[in-house]
Parts: sequence; C-alpha cells; structure tokens
Amino acid sequence: MDLFSRSFKNFLFALFAFHFSLLSLAQANALSTYGIVDTRPLVVEVNDLAEVQTEFSKQAEDEFNAGVSLFKKADYKSAAAVFEKVAKGFAPHQRTTAALIMKAKAEVYGGNITEAEKTLQGFFTSHPTSTYLADAHFTLGLLHLKKEEHEKACASFLDALRSAGASAPLLQEETLAMLDETIDQHIAEPTLQRFAAAAKQPVEEEYLGVKIAEKQFMGGNRTAASSKIESLRQKFPRPTFAQRLAVLDEKLKQPTQLKLGVLFSAAENGPKAREKEVGEGLLEGIEAAVAEYLGKVSVVLEVRSSQSNVVAAARELASDGSVVAIIGPAFSAAAQEVASVASEQRIPIVTPTANANGIAAGSEFMFQANPDLATRARAIAQHAVLNMKLKRLGILGSSEPSSKMLAEAFTKEVERFGSEVIVTEWYPRGTTNLLKQLTNLRRKGNAAASEPFVSFNESMTKTELVKFTKLGVSMKVLDTLKAHRSVVNMTEFLGEDAESQLNAHGIHYSNGDPRIDSVQRVVTAIQGLYCPISSAEEISIITSQLAFYGIRTKLLGSGEWNNAQELNANRRYCRGVVFESDYHVDTKSAAFAGFSGRLVRQHNKVPSKYAVLGYDTAKLLLSLMQQGAATREQMKDALVRVSDAEGLHAKFNFRRARVNSWLHIFEFTNDGINRIGQISVE
Repeated sequence: MDLFSRSFKNFLFALFAFHFSLLSLAQANALSTYGIVDTRPLVVEVNDLAEVQTEFSKQAEDEFNAGVSLFKKADYKSAAAVFEKVAKGFAPHQRTTAALIMKAKAEVYGGNITEAEKTLQGFFTSHPTSTYLADAHFTLGLLHLKKEEHEKACASFLDALRSAGASAPLLQEETLAMLDETIDQHIAEPTLQRFAAAAKQPVEEEYLGVKIAEKQFMGGNRTAASSKIESLRQKFPRPTFAQRLAVLDEKLKQPTQLKLGVLFSAAENGPKAREKEVGEGLLEGIEAAVAEYLGKVSVVLEVRSSQSNVVAAARELASDGSVVAIIGPAFSAAAQEVASVASEQRIPIVTPTANANGIAAGSEFMFQANPDLATRARAIAQHAVLNMKLKRLGILGSSEPSSKMLAEAFTKEVERFGSEVIVTEWYPRGTTNLLKQLTNLRRKGNAAASEPFVSFNESMTKTELVKFTKLGVSMKVLDTLKAHRSVVNMTEFLGEDAESQLNAHGIHYSNGDPRIDSVQRVVTAIQGLYCPISSAEEISIITSQLAFYGIRTKLLGSGEWNNAQELNANRRYCRGVVFESDYHVDTKSAAFAGFSGRLVRQHNKVPSKYAVLGYDTAKLLLSLMQQGAATREQMKDALVRVSDAEGLHAKFNFRRARVNSWLHIFEFTNDGINRIGQISVE
C-alpha cells in the first residue's frame, strides 16, 4: 500500500469517527467553521472574520453534510460537485473554506488531479491567512504523492508543518508521519540538505536535521551522524525532537558490527519449492564464504525470508544501519521489486542469479552478479563476428519473450560490428514441425547469397555457349553441361568475379539457386544461425530438422544449449554448436577443493551450482569489506569499480551498468562440451 493509499485509509477512519461527534447546529453557529482533515477528528477554525464577514447558513450546512456523505461512499465526483456548490453557491458562510478544502480532497482521491490543483491554487490565492492553510498544504502534499512527485510532496508537507504550528498537534503529528515515510523512501541526503538550508522555522530546521542524521546513520556514516546530533543539540538546547535524538544516540553508542544481509525465499512446498532449493543452496555458499573470512572481516549475517512481501523484508534489513549490503533476491521478479528499497535506503543489493534485463537499471545501488539476457546475447554475437568471422547470420528462435529479447540484443550487436542478420524466424513453444520456418530460412538465405546461377538446358543456343568459350571454358565441357542439363553456380565455376564476367559478355543468369525448393539443394548462405531456445527439449527438434531441410550452418546457442544429455542424444546433428554460459567450475582446482571440503563438513553434501554462486557473490562483497568498504556508499563505489574479480564459477565485472559482463563460451565436439574461452561484454 503506497503513502497516498494509507493516508486515504486513515482519513476515512477519522471521518467515520467524526460523524458521531459533530457539534449541534447551535454550537456550530456559535463556534464558527469546522475543518475536515485527513486523519484527525474535525477541528474548529476560530473564525474567518479577518478574511470576510460570515454568517451561519443552515442550507449550506445541510449541503456540506450531503457532500461528506458522498465522500464517505467514495463517490468523489459527486462529492466534489456538492462541495463546489457549498463554496461558491452561497454568500460567505461557516462552511465556505471547509468546502474548498473538501472539494480539493475529493478531486485528489477521485483522480481529478488537474482540477484539484486549480482548487488548491484558488484557495491559496483567496484565503492566504486562513487557519485551514496547513490543511491545504497537506492536501497538496497528497496530490504530489499521487503524481509520484516526491520532492514536491516533501516541500508541501514541510509547508503544512510550518503552517500548523503547536496549536494543531494532530495535524502536526500526521504531517510528520507523512514526511517520515516520504523522506525515508524517496528523498536522498543531498536533497534533505537543500531543504534544511531553506528552512524558515526552527521546528522545520530541527526536524530536517534529525532526518539528515538518520540518513547518515542508515548509510553507515556514523561519524557524520554523531556530528550532526551534536550540532543540533548546540543549536536547539530544548529540542522538540529530543526523543528521536536520544534513540539515534543510543544506536550510535552500540559497538560497530558490519552485517551482510541475505534475502531469499523459504517456501516449504508447492510452486515455490524450487525457490526454497535455490535459496538454501545460495545460503550454504554464503555461510561458507563468511566462515572463510573469519579473522579477516568482523561481519555477521542477517537473514530474512521473503515468503510473502519481499519489499517489506528488504526494507527490514535495510532499516539496520550496520547492514552494508544485501545479497538477493534470487529470482528476477523479486529483484525488480526491491530496486526501490535500494534507492530509498541507498543500500547495495546484489542479486546472485536473476538475469532479466533492466534489474540493475532500477537503481544505482542494484547489481546483477549474473549476466542479463542482453549481455548473454551480445557475448555470443561478439564471438561469432569477431572470433568466428561470420558475416551473414540468421536467427531461429522460440517465440517466448525471453528468446525474443535475446534475439533483439544479438541482432544489434551483430550489426554494431559490421555483419548482418539476414533472416529471423520464430516458432511457437511446443511445436515439433518447423517446415514453415525452415522453408523461409532456405529461401531468404538463397536470396541473400545472390550467387549467379546458369541453367544449361535445351533452350540454351549455340550463340550463348560460344560466349562461355570467351571466358576460357572449353566447348567439350559446355556440351557436357548441356547434355546433363546442369544448373551451375558460376561463382564456383568462374571465381569471385563471376557476376561481372557474365555481365561483360551479356550472359543471362539467375540470382540464387533456382532449385531452392528441393531439399536436396544444400543452403550454405547463412554462415551462422543463432537459436535462442526456451528449453533444452527443443535441441533435438531444431538440429534434426535443420539437417533434413539441407541448411548447413554454424549453430550458435543461448545458455539453454548447455545440456550434456540433449547434446549427446543428438550428437550427429549437434557437433560444433557454440553457446554461452554463466557457469564453469574447475573441479580439480585447489580453490574448489577447499570450498567443497568445507561444505561437505558443514552440510554433508557436495556443493550445488547455487552454493557456488552464493559463495562467489558473498566472497566478492567480503573481500571489498576487507579492503575498506565499511559503509553502503563505500560498498557501492567499490562494486562499480570491479572489473575482473575471480570467482569459482566466473569472473565479475560491474563496470557496464552494474551488470556482470563476464561469460564463458563453450563448443560441443566429439569430446563433449569444452570451454573455448571467456568474454567480457563492455
């Protein structure tokens, strides 16, 4: 539930409470105007006589109550119309300014933002000294929250705090609550410093100073937070926010203990059972890394389950200022959700396994230790063009969204390095018949090759044959070709400049093999074919049918091709396929032997892939802590400088948009799956 929704819920609760506490009409006439505010019972405005002479109007009172009734029923459009009538349809009365405020509220909650802005602007212009001014600023703050204009919302709530003063404690309390949530979630320290420099009242300056100290503490800058608290106490000997300062001071007195947050699912069964398996494996690896760094770094793990609300779990971890960074979540959807927490709390969050595009883009504090889809496609494209020297490529892939993302990134990278994708074909997931797609591949490949072909059939005249003798071809060979009605690729017959030679002598030819519809004619024009599949089960379907339909090309695969069982089962068709992978472990290395031994001793089992990924991610963060990254800002700055840090499964490089750019390139041969290189996509 966002800030705006929470405020609205609180407001309705207060409105119902107020319904049973309205003063009598006689009391209303004697006491003047009532004001409705969001989470407080109605408060009495002393009077508006300083603005304009008012009189009590029973009709206006009845209309106003009718508007309140409509508002409680969430009929905001009708309520706004009634409040407008109350405000403008009568001579000035006891409900004039209250009706304007309620009209603006109804418009905000009803989503009529443009009209609400006009109403509030009109109120500020017409009633600059109204005792409802704080309520108007508060409502404007809600409007800005609705528009996700968080700095403007903060400014409006500060205006409300300044206008409310000590005479309206309930409004002040609600305003402070909204300021706390807005600042904690959306306002960075530099912006707070700017607000503090422009503060117009001591209470405003003191409050912003407290929030700055809290931000500094949460960011791990304990020295700055202590200094700020001391300066506040010197400037405000009798502080309004003494209790907050005391709480923060107590936290600062506690011994410094660096913490590493861990955020994974702990679902026991059902559709999330795999999440539990992945989370447990990652945690085993993380714990092994921490055990290895005992004596090198003083750090403890803070582990949170994200069974229900991953954002709440991340926020709970981030609320502890000694948590320097968070590892997790493991899956892309959850990782995308917590990006807002990374920004709000300015805490580095490193997902060890999520590979969707755009996760790291969600915050300057988000990092993907696992290369995303775009990076994977770019890696295989660079290898194909730069190392394999392929110029004409095609794509045959699943119509699943992830496969299409891979194909899009592959195409852009191929073109960036001067080669071209001449054909792209999609097949629905689960299909077993690729006739349509492979027929199109054959035809487009044939057309793109544009090789000159000549048909030596019965219609070829003696005059035309003589033209070939001028190119150095003997009449005996020509008679044989005509006798067999041969169709000849003239590039193979005359050389690379065959087309210009044929044109020079006026010899008729066709671009592309005219017999392309015959599967007996092998198509070689597509030098490389990228196949971003959605599952390894598609390997047998693609490779066998490519062979049947006579498409001879170098196969390039996405990470799903890294499946020894499927590749071996289709060995005759799969030899030579090249693909990328994020994972390769030298099980004979001393580093892996040491890690594996620790895991066997602790958990009595060999390490899973996820244990290795957890270990490598945690070890990277711990090494940066050892080098001095003791605050969140320091950790973020250290991570963005990582370029070739070694892990058991791969290297790390976060310099390209905070997404690991290192991948392995594999080839399947008679000897099985062999790593042929590493590549960093920058």
